[in-house]
Amino acid sequence: MKVKLFDIYNSIQVMNKVLETPLPVSVSYHLGKVFKSLNDELKTVEEQRIKLVEKFGSKEEGKEVSVSDENKEKFLKEFSELLETSVEIEWTPLSVSKFDNIQLTVADLSKISFLFTE
Repeated sequence: MKVKLFDIYNSIQVMNKVLETPLPVSVSYHLGKVFKSLNDELKTVEEQRIKLVEKFGSKEEGKEVSVSDENKEKFLKEFSELLETSVEIEWTPLSVSKFDNIQLTVADLSKISFLFTE
């Protein structure tokens, strides 16, 4: 299935919440596999984000590198372009009903909706 890096990047907090919830072993296994793939993509996105921070940032003594106000727009433009990239993830969507025992908000569900069939 094709997924934009934005969707993966945006779903990390919800994925962590789901991973901490007891689920049937078959669902846990299925999710564990896809979350591993998604985490691999997230690591690459984070590496690229750090490179962009270094490219557009500056380091003040005693502080971490940060993007200056005058370069923020350039940074956001390039990072947004990266997040628009689609990647192929091996995943068979699950029915949302498999997650009945997980308390997720509507906002949470919208962030991981690409994982479900309904």
